[in-house]
Formats: sequence, structure tokens, C-alpha cells
Amino acid sequence: MQPSESHKEAKLEVQHYQPELLRAARMGLLHQLRDILGSDNTTITPVVLEPVVMIDIERVDIDVERVDTLEMDSILHVVAASGDEENFLECASVIHEKAKHLLDAGNSKGDTPFHCAARAGGVEMLSRLIHLARADGGHARVTDVLRKQNKKGETALHEALRLANKKTMKEMVKKLMEVDPELACIPHCDATSPLYLAVSLGHDDIAVFLHSENEKLSYSGPYGQNVLHVAVLRGKEITKKLLDWNKALTKQADQLTGSTPLHIAISWGSQSKEVIKLLLHCDESAAFQSDNSGSFPIHVAATRSSWSTLPVLLDTVPTCAGLRDGNGQTFLHVGIAKEHPLVVGSWYHHIPFAPIMNVQDNHGNSPLHLAAIVGNQWIFYLLIQNPQVQLDLVNNIGQTPLDIAWTKMPQGLNFMLNPRNRIYLLLKGAGAKTAAYRCDWFLKEHIPPIEIKVEEKKISDSTQIIGIGSVLIVTVAFAAAFTLPGGFRTDDLKGKRGTAGIAMLAGKPVFHAFIIANTLALVSSALATMNVMYAGVTAVDIRTRMTSFIISIVFVYCSAKSLAAAFVFGLYVVLEPAAPKIAYISCAIVSPFLFLDVVWFIFMVAIGEVMLLKRLGFKAWLRNFNFSRLPVKQPTVLG
Repeated sequence: MQPSESHKEAKLEVQHYQPELLRAARMGLLHQLRDILGSDNTTITPVVLEPVVMIDIERVDIDVERVDTLEMDSILHVVAASGDEENFLECASVIHEKAKHLLDAGNSKGDTPFHCAARAGGVEMLSRLIHLARADGGHARVTDVLRKQNKKGETALHEALRLANKKTMKEMVKKLMEVDPELACIPHCDATSPLYLAVSLGHDDIAVFLHSENEKLSYSGPYGQNVLHVAVLRGKEITKKLLDWNKALTKQADQLTGSTPLHIAISWGSQSKEVIKLLLHCDESAAFQSDNSGSFPIHVAATRSSWSTLPVLLDTVPTCAGLRDGNGQTFLHVGIAKEHPLVVGSWYHHIPFAPIMNVQDNHGNSPLHLAAIVGNQWIFYLLIQNPQVQLDLVNNIGQTPLDIAWTKMPQGLNFMLNPRNRIYLLLKGAGAKTAAYRCDWFLKEHIPPIEIKVEEKKISDSTQIIGIGSVLIVTVAFAAAFTLPGGFRTDDLKGKRGTAGIAMLAGKPVFHAFIIANTLALVSSALATMNVMYAGVTAVDIRTRMTSFIISIVFVYCSAKSLAAAFVFGLYVVLEPAAPKIAYISCAIVSPFLFLDVVWFIFMVAIGEVMLLKRLGFKAWLRNFNFSRLPVKQPTVLG
């Protein structure tokens, strides 16, 4: 036979036995495994038939159709992962007898048979593998194979900690730590340690056990973290234990963002309040450690806007309030930029932090500048009420808060209670000034002219809704005039000829009120419809259309109120004689509709004036009071 033919026959023979070998290993068929591997006691070594072909029991093709996902397990890997019964244990012994070097051989992921046994929850299999290693080279051989790490830097202990069955997991962890307590020290840094894994999975008791077995265990985690980074999200008790074991954990920053455990705890808000207290009590200097972007824990707290965590920082470490991030911003800047009124509220109740209210960032913006930029009126109110807030600071582009508010005002048709309009008017009322510039130049550069097409689109989109509403009210009011509550008389009154056909309830004051309210609803909605028609006709000039549009809104508003009043009066006049309680309750339900929006309007105007009153005092406020601050008209470009 030619050499090439013998190579071909050998290759076919091995391929013929591979499925049977894999089946025997998976099912723990000891006798079949012995038959395939041979019954003699000689050790099988690789036989190289040609440069690219190796025949060995080390490698078993698991799925020839998915070569790209093969883990390239040896036959011992397969047995170790398949079961924990006596037949599998004997199979492992047989394989080890034939190929001792497989005991610590790694597959494509670097996993050894110990990893596979631990992952499968095979406590007995793991014990058998340890026994085989001890028989090979004593305790040194055992520690050598157990400490072998896969490509993720993990040992069999890591796989044991991931077991879902907690009883099996505890038994296996105990077994591994009894054999080699140094497993808790692997890896030493920049990878997930067993302690980190135990804490992250919520196995606090296992974490305590690991520490009791080896107090010099590894605290490392992935991406430069340590175990405290994950513990702060798992609870107060485990965090306290870790701080008792190693207080230096509070200072370590991760590699991705440079965040310390305190950064992470604060980023999750109120759920970590007690943990934050523990961290600060252990090491207050943690509040003065920034991340890679220059943000301190107090900036993270401002970003989250947690009502509970920010006061903890300000109460425990008050001096951290003045810290600036990489943009030169304090936590107050950050909170305002994120539109978190609670952040400003927290600061307002801490009087010692008054100096930071006028700090300017790298762009020269003070907190009041940012409030004008974001246009949040509630944040603005909290700032403007304080007399120590400077109104006329100039930023790097030469603008005061009033200048910014001016440029942010909406042009053309807009809601009269628009927050940006209110901010501008209240700044004017507080005595804020502009920077030194030519007004005509500022208008040209920063105040955009009214765009006719934009205004036309506003009117076109809105007139459809207003038109439908006004027509519906006309229809209802017109129908109500001929279907009066109580109906009509069919016969003349005694001694009064020609009274047939009049309303049954005519003469009652409430009925008269119903008629008046219904008439107002009809007339107002009719006028609104007429003005909507003018506003929707493109042939009419834009100024007339804008005026007609505003008038139509006023009349629709009046007609809706009048119709609601007519409903109340009509309901009352019909129900009151027979069911007064029901009449009172029904009227009480509907009546708020007539006044609620008025109360809301007054509140929105009054709260701004109250803020000015707190800032200026009564006399100065009264002296500066101007009806132009009331939102009764569209603000002009020049204010």
C-alpha cells in the first residue's frame, strides 16, 4: 500500500469513530469508550500523518455544519460537562489514563475540563478531576490546574459562582476554596474577580465566605472597576462590609468614564441614598474626585435631579458646592441646563452656598444666563427672587441675561403666557439692563424678522380647529333656542289670549339667565366664525388675518363660556323644583369650568409678580409695577 493510501485509510477510520466517541462521552457509555480508545494501559499520543492532519482524542468535531462556532473541546471536556454520575466519573478516569495532559488542556475559549465541570454543576466530577490531578503531581499539580484561567481571565471558581442552583453553587464554591483559597485572588486586576461576581449576582453570603477564607482576595472588576462599583447598586449591607474590609475602594475610578463608586451610586438617585451616606461617612474626599470629563459627584447629582441625594451631599460636604466641572460649571449650572427645578430648590435652602449663584462658566454664562437660555420659568422664578443674583453680568459674547431673553422671545403669533415672554418681561420689571451696544445692530443681528410664511402656516393650521369649534357652538346654541328647557305651552293661559306656544318656564329669573347666556354663545360663536373666515382667506393681507385670528380666539373663548353657563342655568331650572340636591351637585361639577382657567391665568401672572416682590420689596415693586408686564397683548420686538 502506498503511503498516501495509508494516510487516507487512517483518516477515514478516525472520521468513522468520531461520532461514536462523542456519543459515548456525552452519554457516559464506559464500555464503548474503552473499546474505542483501546483496552491497553499505554498512553495515546498524537500521530501526525501529514502536516495538516493530526489524529488525536484531544479534539472531537461537535458539529461539522457549524465549524465557525466550534469550541474545539477535547473528549475530557465533553465528559466533564455531561454528567455527575458514576459512569461519567469512570469515563473521566479512563480518558485521563490515556491522555493525562488533557486535564488542563484548554479549548478555543481557554476553558479547561475544570471550567466545564463547574459550569455544569458537577460537584462529584470536579472532585474526581481534583483527585486525578493530585494523583499526577500532588497539591502543586492541583493548584496549577485550578488556577488556570480561560481567555476571559476566569477560573473554575467563576463558573461555579454563576450556577443557578444556590445549594450546588455553595457546595462547589466551598469545595474549590477548601482545595485552594488563592482562587479568590485571581485575577488580581483589570478583570472580574470572584468577589465582584458574587456581589454582582447578589450572593452576599458567598462574598462573606470568600473573604473569610482569604482576606487578601482580589477586589477587581471589569474595565478598571472594583467590587464597590457594583456593591453600591446592590444594597447598604454589602457596601458596609466591603468598606470595613477595604476603605481604599472608594478612590478607585474605572477606565471607561473615570467614575468612582460614589459617582455610580449618585447617578441612580434616591434608591442609593443610604449607600451615599455610607460612602461619604467612610471617605468625604470621594466627593472631591472628578471623572474623566471633570464632573464631580455633585454634578452627577445635579444631572439626576434627585431631591434626596443632592441634600445629602450638601449637608455632609458643604464645601463641594463650589466645585466646577470641565466646562467651568457648578452643580447649579448643570441642574439648570438639564431643567431640574429641584436642583435650584435644593441650593436655595442652603444659604452658605450663595456665592455660587453668580459664578460664570467657561462661556461666561451665570446660572441666570442659562435660565434665560433654557426658558424654564420655574427655574427662573427661583433665581430672580433672590436679591443676590446679579442681573447684568455679561458673558463671553457680550450678552446679559436680558439680551438672551430678548433673542429667545418668539416672534409673531404666540401664546401670551409663553414662558420666554414672561422671563423677558420680569427681567425688565426687576430692573435688568442690556449690554452696551447699538440697538439697531442688535436687532439686525439677533432678532429675526417675522416670517410671513411661518405666520400663514400658524393661522392656516389653527383656523381649522377654531372654525370647527365655533360652528359647533353656533349649531348647539341655535338648536337650544327652539328646544327650550321645560318645553312650550300648548294652551292659552286663563284670561290671557295668545299665550299658547310660549316657554313654560318664562318668568323665572334662572330661565332668563339661560336665554341670555345662550344668546351670547350664539352671537359670540357667529362672530368668531366670521373672523375665522377672514383669517383663513389668503387674499387678505397678513396683518388683517393676524388681527382677525386673535379676535376669533377671543369670541370662541367667550362663546364656550356662555354655552357652559347656559347649560348650568338650563339644568338648574329644570331639576331644582323636583330634585334640588341633584341640581346643586350638577351645577357644582360644571361651574369650575367657567372659572378654572381664569384662576390659572391669575396664578401664572401673580407668581411672577410675587417673585419680583420678594426681590425688590413692596415699595420698589409698586414703584416699578407696569401693566405692560401683564400678558394682555403680543409683546413687540422692542419690548
